[in-house]
Amino acid sequence: MTPAKVLLIESDRTTVPSHSSALLKRGFALFVENSPRKAADRARAAKPDVIVLDAISLRTSGIRLCRHLHKEVGDCPIVLITRAILSNPEEIGAQSVLVPPFTPRKLLNAVQRQLPSDEESSIQAGPIRINTKQRKISCGGREDQVTPKEARLLEVFLRHPGILLTRKFLIKAVWDTDYTGDTRTLDVHISWLRQILEPDPSSPRYLKTIRGQGYRLDIPDTSKK
Repeated sequence: MTPAKVLLIESDRTTVPSHSSALLKRGFALFVENSPRKAADRARAAKPDVIVLDAISLRTSGIRLCRHLHKEVGDCPIVLITRAILSNPEEIGAQSVLVPPFTPRKLLNAVQRQLPSDEESSIQAGPIRINTKQRKISCGGREDQVTPKEARLLEVFLRHPGILLTRKFLIKAVWDTDYTGDTRTLDVHISWLRQILEPDPSSPRYLKTIRGQGYRLDIPDTSKK
């Protein structure tokens, strides 16, 4: 099987250890770019499956560069390493945000979640797993088959664990429309997913409502164990 390609954008003028060692040990085909100005060109040439942007080593928040990469490279997922507090990372094009301190394992898990589905087409975060081809959700010892829209909605959440996703973002990602005048369809689908995922749907453990903003999938962090 061809190894997944990862483009690591980080400065070579830093005392902080590079993330390249962990990525190489996992078996990724790694490309490294030290110049932010050349990052988009390198991404277009390398055609990576995931971009890891270490904004801390570049001594920046990464917001402007992340937006630029998202605009130039399109759908390539970006894992952003930053100290900046971002309320809506998806608005700048970041699918995952890591704020130090974090373990190499947590970085690898963040990258792995953004990769194309494997042969079984399964995506997992914590105890929640979905087979996107069969549209089967597994959680808490039970398995349920869901509709295409429910499957796509959960897939979006599983690829963005711990990140606030606005209603606008979710509607665009699942229904491919910019219309947000009526979000009841989204809210109903959220309710259906909670019936499957939550021990008590009236008091969600995983799929949280962020009042006035959107939803967030909360997954317990087991990387420190």
